[in-house]
Amino acid sequence: MIRQIRGLLYDQGFTIGGARLRLTTGEPKDDTQQYKQMIRQMIAELEDVLVMLKA
Repeated sequence: MIRQIRGLLYDQGFTIGGARLRLTTGEPKDDTQQYKQMIRQMIAELEDVLVMLKA
């Protein structure tokens, strides 16, 4: 399990939230689903950065 988490974080470049989502939902059915998930995660992270910049 730890190696799987490490692989998601370091080898595949997932964020902690993205790795958690991958582990709870399993493998996406195709690349499109993976890209959609990555884009949603990036949007959430960018929104967090925007909130910090406004503070």
